[in-house]
Amino acid sequence: MDSVLAWIDLPLSTWLGCSAVLMLGAFVQRATGFGLAVVGAPLLLMLEPRLVPVVLVLFGFTVSLMMVRHYWHEVRLDAIGMALVGRLPGNALGIWLLLAAPMVVLEKLIAFIVLFAVLVTLCRFQLPVNRITLFGAGILSGIFGTVAAIGGPPIVLLMHGLPTDRVRGNLAAFFILTSMLTLITLVIAGQVQLWHFQVALTLLPAVLIGNALADAVAHRLDRRLLQGASLALCTLAALGLLW
Repeated sequence: MDSVLAWIDLPLSTWLGCSAVLMLGAFVQRATGFGLAVVGAPLLLMLEPRLVPVVLVLFGFTVSLMMVRHYWHEVRLDAIGMALVGRLPGNALGIWLLLAAPMVVLEKLIAFIVLFAVLVTLCRFQLPVNRITLFGAGILSGIFGTVAAIGGPPIVLLMHGLPTDRVRGNLAAFFILTSMLTLITLVIAGQVQLWHFQVALTLLPAVLIGNALADAVAHRLDRRLLQGASLALCTLAALGLLW
């Protein structure tokens, strides 16, 4: 174990904390449709800022890939097409912020993104779904996704009126495509290192366990209670970043 920790340049306490955060995030995302990055970003910033956003993007892709196989029949590309187009300028703006802004500013921005995600989940604003709103949601998703790997809330804001399985399927498909796009953007900008893949490899079991636990027990839990608990944790972590 010591040789592994030396390989990834992390103390054991930090690695265990990151594993627990990612396990919880994977559980929440599999159970509710999204949440890995919303739970993970503020907590990982406190534990190990180098993991945000690259490792979260990698695991967002992994969890979405596992989810889409359950809901692939619900995916409608016409429902997310314009949002995908909007991700292109959004990613460009996001990478500019990531490169130009100091870490203290990024921490505050990520905290506000998390609080926005909580607000979207709680309030469920009803907005019209058309090409303009999808494009705008795609831009915001690109900015949020590149800075903090939290690209879901703007899309959830538009999709919440759809059946639950359709939301999960379309979000999973959207995250798969946009995670690849974001990772390419981060690589071009020089933000991805071999170290990220080494750490991700050691943390992958935690994500798989969280996903498997959700498959096994999430249907027995009160979804609102689970979501409420995770949102409370996210809110506390975000407020901690703002403090």
